[in-house]
Amino acid sequence: MKKIFTIFLILFLSISAVIASGENYYRYESNLDVKFVPLNDTDSLDKDARKEYKKILKNEKYFAKKKYSKAEKLFPDFLPNVARLINVYSDKKDFPKALEYAIKLNELDKINLFPKSAKEYRLGVLYSQNGDYINSNKYLLPYINTNSLALFQVAQNYYFMQDLKTAAMYAQKISDNSEIFISAQEMLYNIYGIIKQPGKAYTAAKNLVKYDPANPGNYLKLASVTTNNAEKLTNLYRAKKIYKLQELYTVLPQINQAITPLEQQKIDNAYKKITVYCKKPDWNKIKNKNANFLKDDILYWDSRQNEFFETANDCIARYKGNNLAACFNDLILTEEKLDKELIAENARREAEAQKQAEIMLLMRQNALIEEQNRLQWMRYNYYYPRYYYGYWW
Repeated sequence: MKKIFTIFLILFLSISAVIASGENYYRYESNLDVKFVPLNDTDSLDKDARKEYKKILKNEKYFAKKKYSKAEKLFPDFLPNVARLINVYSDKKDFPKALEYAIKLNELDKINLFPKSAKEYRLGVLYSQNGDYINSNKYLLPYINTNSLALFQVAQNYYFMQDLKTAAMYAQKISDNSEIFISAQEMLYNIYGIIKQPGKAYTAAKNLVKYDPANPGNYLKLASVTTNNAEKLTNLYRAKKIYKLQELYTVLPQINQAITPLEQQKIDNAYKKITVYCKKPDWNKIKNKNANFLKDDILYWDSRQNEFFETANDCIARYKGNNLAACFNDLILTEEKLDKELIAENARREAEAQKQAEIMLLMRQNALIEEQNRLQWMRYNYYYPRYYYGYWW
C-alpha cells in the first residue's frame, strides 16, 4: 500500500511540475489552438513564479514577432509552442514541418492537455497531406464512427490511392447532416464517373443540386449525367442563369454550345411534320455564317441565341402545319434582319477601334516629339550658354 501511495505521489508531483512549468497560463482548444491568458496581477507570485512568468511573456513576444526559433530556444519542448507551430506551418502549406511538430506533440503531451482524438486526427490529416495514406488511415480509422471529417479523410485517402470502390464505400457513410456531405457527394460523383456507373453519379449530382443549389457547377454535373434531354436543358439553363448573376461570363459559350443541339433537335422534329415548303430555322448556320462578327461579344451571342430558341419554342408550342411554317418563316426573316444589323454594328465597332488606335498613335508620336524637343533644348543650353540682360544662362 505504501508503495502504491509513493508511486501515486511521484506521478502527481510530476504532473504538477509539468503544469507549473508554464502551461497553466494557456487555454487549450480541441483544434490544437492555444490561447495565452495573461495574469491581471502578478503580486501574488513568488520569486520563482514571477521569473517564470517573465519568460512566458518573452515567449509570447517572440511568437507575436514570428521569431519561432528563439521561442523554441527559450522553451524547448514547450507544449503550447509545439501545438501552435503545427498550425503555423499548416497555414504556410509546409506540411512536412507541420507533421514533424504534430508527431512531437503526440509524444510529449503525456497528460493530454489536448484531447488524444484531436492530436491523432491532426496526425492523420498531416500524414495524408504528406502523401503517406497508410499511416494517415492508421490514425483516422478509430474515429470514423464519431468524426465525419475523419471518415471523409479516409475516403479521400483511398481515392488518392486509386482504390475507388473502397473510397466510395466510406464516402457513402457520410450523412446529409454532416458539414462534409457536399464534399463527399462531389467525390462520389467523380468516382462513379470514372468507374462508369452513371446512375449513381446521377444520384450524387441530384444531392449536390439539392444541398448546394447556389453552385452553378452542380447543375452542369447533373446535366452531364442525366439521359433526359428536357432535364438536361433545364439544368443547363439554370447553371447559365447563376453564372450570369455572378457575372462569370466566360463559361457561357461552353454552356450555349451544349444547349444548341438539344434545342435544335426540337426544331428539327417539328420541321419534319410540316408538309408545305419553308426554310428550317437552324442556329448552327446562323452562328457559322456570322462567325467573324462580334465574336468576342459573349453577351450579344448569348442574348441572340436565347431569343432565337425562345421564339422557335413558342412557334412549336402554339402552331402546327401551315401556321407553324409561317411562324418559322417570320423567325428566319427576323434573323436576316438581325444579321444586317450585326454587320453594321461590327463595322461601327471596328471603325471606332481604328479611330482609337490612330488617336493613341498620334498621342505617342506627340509625346515622342515633345521629348525630343526637350532633349534638344537641354543639349543646346548646356553646350552654348548665352549672355542675356546681364546674366549667363
